[in-house]
Amino acid sequence: MLKGLGAGTAAAFLLLASTASAQTAPSAPAPQTIARADGEEMVKTMFGQIDANHDGVADAAEQAAILEAVKSAGAPETALVSIRRMFSEGAGPDGKVTLASFVRTRMIAFDKADTNHDGKLDPAEQNASRVAAEKPKP
Repeated sequence: MLKGLGAGTAAAFLLLASTASAQTAPSAPAPQTIARADGEEMVKTMFGQIDANHDGVADAAEQAAILEAVKSAGAPETALVSIRRMFSEGAGPDGKVTLASFVRTRMIAFDKADTNHDGKLDPAEQNASRVAAEKPKP
């Protein structure tokens, strides 16, 4: 495991993955409306926690470490699948994820989930995104 990658990071990734996973912890707080700018800052902060050596790139070892931390925190398999997908969506041909690509792909997902196009994800939009992500892909 990478140093400094603890339960807080695992919880943050579970929150980020929750837009793509219908299973949430029973004690999870009710979703709050997230403004786009706040969502982007959350994404950047999470990337900073993955990028243990702060070189602007999340390599395979750093990605594996976050998956292990989230798994150790008791995440359901659907959350792990969502996190793996987040990494793969932003990965280059070498499997590495840059800060720019991670932010870009996560904000594309944010904009897609923002169905009323007000620049915010309200609880209903967050829930709809979770439900849609759980539907089997054709």
